[in-house]
Amino acid sequence: MKSKILILTGFLVLTAPVQADEIVEAVPDNTIGQAVGGWSSFLIGGAVGGPIGAIVGGIAGAWTGGNIQQAADKSENGYLVKAEDGSTRYIRSPNQAFAVGDQVKVTGIRVIADENQSKRTENSQ
Repeated sequence: MKSKILILTGFLVLTAPVQADEIVEAVPDNTIGQAVGGWSSFLIGGAVGGPIGAIVGGIAGAWTGGNIQQAADKSENGYLVKAEDGSTRYIRSPNQAFAVGDQVKVTGIRVIADENQSKRTENSQ
């Protein structure tokens, strides 16, 4: 039984670096500006122009809010992450910063640093 556990542990240690996803590109995230601009303009447009005004106001406000956030240099962190199967997807990470090429793990809708990457970096120095 102990030998099976040791073998399984050995496989897990050897396969951990292969299972990590990789940051491919850093992309600015302006979701907060879009949400605030869209919601406030939706309300104002609805009050002024009825249902059509609400729709037009919401779309215009979301676009404007995102551009204002980006122009004010208040964009948050977003990343294109390449999974081990070759697919890529966009993930927001407002609280953590990563560099292109970093090995990460995607948990739900968030990206966390791969603890195996720091071990590999320390070993290579």
